Amino acid sequence: MGTLKNIHKEIAMGLEKHFSLDRVKLSYPLPVRPRRMLGLVGMDGEVFSTDKIMRAVFFRIKFPVFLNVYTTFIRSRIEYDLPALICEVVFVGKKIILVLDVHRAGDIAELEQDKPLFDKLTEIKSRYDDLLSFEMQARGSLAEIVASRAMCRLKIGAVQENRAVELIKEYIDAFGEYVVGAQKLSGDALVCAQKDFDSYLEKVVEHDPGVKGNKIFFGKEEGVKRALEMFYGIK
Repeated sequence: MGTLKNIHKEIAMGLEKHFSLDRVKLSYPLPVRPRRMLGLVGMDGEVFSTDKIMRAVFFRIKFPVFLNVYTTFIRSRIEYDLPALICEVVFVGKKIILVLDVHRAGDIAELEQDKPLFDKLTEIKSRYDDLLSFEMQARGSLAEIVASRAMCRLKIGAVQENRAVELIKEYIDAFGEYVVGAQKLSGDALVCAQKDFDSYLEKVVEHDPGVKGNKIFFGKEEGVKRALEMFYGIK
């Protein structure tokens, strides 16, 4: 029986069916309690990489109220130019918000070359009508996210946790298979992918909600450094 509070363990095990995860040693290690938050906010997590994955980030934030956030971010290395997987589980009192998506960086949800992956994810999603009945309308910063066909944005209760875990595990398995089959880019395609990534990073620093949060927790300079290293391997 799955529980979303153990979702990082479930996702890690799902990824390890396809490749070995190497733990990344961060310059700013976790756990940490930001001094700006008077030690009331606790942050913890693990960061991994593989020969094809730039970052598999499992990040947790515990607030002093009934609010806990479990964030997963998986992005391939630039030379493979694959969509990223995002899974965010937010416990708000007795309610649980789940945002699960696979999409391209920036303003593009998917490319034609990604069609096999998104066809598979769409097929998986279609078997969870019971969960999709709890679909949540996007508001605030969530409304700004460019969603793909794979997007699941739900507000559920404890009764639906097991099904939600099953859905996430199926997404991870499909995503892992896609990463394993990816081929390296070369020549102009690689140059283009690098330019797109550099342009995307500029937007991340200025507009990404996670980076904005880090600036609040640690100050502008340290906050940006922490976010870029943790999620993109940039020191």
